[in-house]
Amino acid sequence: MGEPKPLVRWGDRTLIEWERDQLLASCVEEIVIVTGSRAEAVRRTLGEGGRYLVFNQRWPQGRATSLAKGAAALLAPGRPRPSVVVVQNVDQPAPARVIDRLVEVFRTRVAEGARIEAVQPTYLDAAGREHGGHPVVLDGDLLEELAHADEEGEGLRAILQRHPPLRLPMPDEPSVALDLDTPQALAKGRRVLGG
Repeated sequence: MGEPKPLVRWGDRTLIEWERDQLLASCVEEIVIVTGSRAEAVRRTLGEGGRYLVFNQRWPQGRATSLAKGAAALLAPGRPRPSVVVVQNVDQPAPARVIDRLVEVFRTRVAEGARIEAVQPTYLDAAGREHGGHPVVLDGDLLEELAHADEEGEGLRAILQRHPPLRLPMPDEPSVALDLDTPQALAKGRRVLGG
């Protein structure tokens, strides 16, 4: 794609700026952005709007190390423990309305007495098969487990296998199926989200 995913142009800004702005517009109270490759360029791009940036020196070892680094930051002494955690990958962008809907469903179900530990949006592929999408909302009680995520243990996928999420069909939200791993997927993401 010619440049690191966080720094790709997305409309009038970069993808990481767009995602930060969506999180700020959502019900999310605190944002932790985990950086890896090109961390300094991401920091400069976000400037003061970077909120809480954490550098993951183990980023070449895989995505799970960034998940663990973000969870560890949320567990740092003196920080209030969040009751809900939204896991948002830079290459799987979601608008604020999707984030808000997932958090609302999680909180409503818990308030109704349901014992759920995660909510994951779902989408159907061209053959009609259901797949889990992004972002994923997790109970804050899973932070210790997230802080120990690694690639060998399959990271978030393994956590969701141990703590099966409430799967929320979102047929009218194509963003939950996005994965910006190719130039074609990036073009589709721009069409879907106006980036």
